[in-house]
Amino acid sequence: MKEYYNKTEKIIAYFLFSAFFIIGILTFRDYGISIDEEFQRASGFYWLNYVLNFTPFENFQNYVNEIIAQPKGPTVPSVEANLPYGVVFDLPLAFLETILKIDEAKNYYFLRHFCNFFLFFVSSIFFFKLLSERFSDKYIPLIGTLFYVLSPRIYGNSFYNNKDLIFLSLTTIAIYFCFKIFKKKKFKNILLFSFFTATCTASRVLGIYLIFFYFVFSIPSVSYKKNYIINLKTIFIVIAAYMGFVVILWPYLWESPIKNFISSFNFFSNFYLNPKMLVAGEYVSAHNLPYKYIFSWVFVTTPILYIILFIFGYLKVISKFFIRLANIREEEPLNFWMGLNEKKDLFILTCLSSIICYLVIFKIPLYSGWRHIYFINIFLIYLSTVGFYEIGNFLKKRFKINFLYHISILFLIFLTYKMSIYHPYQSLYFNSISKVTHKDYEIDYWGISGKKFLNEILTKEKEKQRIVVAVASFLPLERSLALLNEDNKNKFKIVGRNYHEADYIFTNFITEVGKFKNYKYEIPKNFSLESEFFIDNIKIYQIYKRSN
Repeated sequence: MKEYYNKTEKIIAYFLFSAFFIIGILTFRDYGISIDEEFQRASGFYWLNYVLNFTPFENFQNYVNEIIAQPKGPTVPSVEANLPYGVVFDLPLAFLETILKIDEAKNYYFLRHFCNFFLFFVSSIFFFKLLSERFSDKYIPLIGTLFYVLSPRIYGNSFYNNKDLIFLSLTTIAIYFCFKIFKKKKFKNILLFSFFTATCTASRVLGIYLIFFYFVFSIPSVSYKKNYIINLKTIFIVIAAYMGFVVILWPYLWESPIKNFISSFNFFSNFYLNPKMLVAGEYVSAHNLPYKYIFSWVFVTTPILYIILFIFGYLKVISKFFIRLANIREEEPLNFWMGLNEKKDLFILTCLSSIICYLVIFKIPLYSGWRHIYFINIFLIYLSTVGFYEIGNFLKKRFKINFLYHISILFLIFLTYKMSIYHPYQSLYFNSISKVTHKDYEIDYWGISGKKFLNEILTKEKEKQRIVVAVASFLPLERSLALLNEDNKNKFKIVGRNYHEADYIFTNFITEVGKFKNYKYEIPKNFSLESEFFIDNIKIYQIYKRSN
């Protein structure tokens, strides 16, 4: 019977992963371009050029120099002013684009979207493997992985967010190998954990937290007289390999590893931009966010079932920890967990709690919701899965049946339906109890609806050869032109806030200053509302047309 269930689980897993991959293949071209992608591409080529200086490949370097010399949009940040950004994704993509010699803008952005999605897909497999080694009930990893994949905001961002979702995907893979070391200290696991943790750090400097918490959770094992030399040796090899990989994978560190690493940490801790963030209808400085900012955004953008399960899982893990803490005896070695599973759970809880405390206590600037910390979604979903497991065990003991399975499956079917309604704007998802509007929270801060707006105007003005568009938002709409073919792209002229020149005005209600104190985005009276775009009763953008 057990063998039958194992086969059934494998068949379901293969089907779900195959369906997930096929859906991604069929839809990755549907997504708009985000405001950061042009800069990320430019950063990749800047550092590819730097790396090629150490090689004899002149043909590649000449091609790269031609791309670097191409004019960029006036609002694209300077790469030279933002050197600390990691390029562990952007540099290889720049190299791949060079090899393939992709000339059309929409094609190299589609390539980036596919690779972005593919890495997230791979991370979902590692998450499934991670859960499979944690839970004895073989259907729980499938449910937990569905939680991971069917997180609408995360899923939507997985196609175009070249920073935050890359970091989440790499974090998931790194944690899998961390847990493999906890179980068995094979050299392969040590090397792979060091590599992927270094890759996380080379993607975003905050990735250093993984090596730090690995060290913290490895210290108790050193207190055991048995195998303490092996444990010490493992810690040393992991940290040494990690440091080597970080320098190799992050060209910014090549000339001065320690100095530039510290510089990078300071750069992101005290970021120079200071826009106003909208939360619950109030504009607040990004450098002085209230503690509720993170919690508010996570709550309104996460499916409600996940939140309920997470709270239960979090409380269950932390209660076990305090029970173990109360039972520690002086004459015994330090032991904060009972068995490998409790160690894994506590590792996840500690990482999540420490990161949130760090962000809140030190008032680290965050922009436009919780996108900078999307990587904590692996912790949220992991603990939600723990909550699902614990509640299920309770129901089995009390009622002899785990009806949470049926509730969860029905919820996931409904959530899949909702995500299909949102497509391709799953990243704009708010849960059904949040009741938010564009006046309460920033909705389309990535500007991915720009593609739809441009196509809508092209449909309205089929015969027109010149369409002048102004933008009443803090949005570089011109970047969305990259996803149009050359003929359609040339029809548009984007004039910023020069409303007097425009035929149409586009607004997605994003402002960096607080619209109640600055009226530069106010629509002129000689423009009338032409149309509005809603998803699930949430207003995404408006189009205004000149009246006279």
